[in-house]
Amino acid sequence: MSIDRSRRARISDRPLPSNQRRTFLEVLDQVIGETQPGLRSGLVTRLGCPVLFVINVGHVARCAEIGCDFDATAGWSFTWANEARRIGPVRDARAVAQVIARTLHASANPSP
Repeated sequence: MSIDRSRRARISDRPLPSNQRRTFLEVLDQVIGETQPGLRSGLVTRLGCPVLFVINVGHVARCAEIGCDFDATAGWSFTWANEARRIGPVRDARAVAQVIARTLHASANPSP
């Protein structure tokens, strides 16, 4: 390996990794909006990291922040952001949305 070669290599020459965490959270946000009428959600940033803030529209004290973490064994998973406990895999966003709705006691038919 030559010294010149490493000098010519530049950080900007490498492709930047995509922000999969944000992408997965955006998908979950969309799934919640489409399938869980008792919940509202939106992406927020906590300590420089995106999380999905989810709230029960019928009882605003019931809310949660959902994170997305990578594990070498399990791959990408949605987590409860405040405790890093796994909810489910990112490939099953619909099931994760149902778990969140049950946990936050969201009604399927919220009052207007």
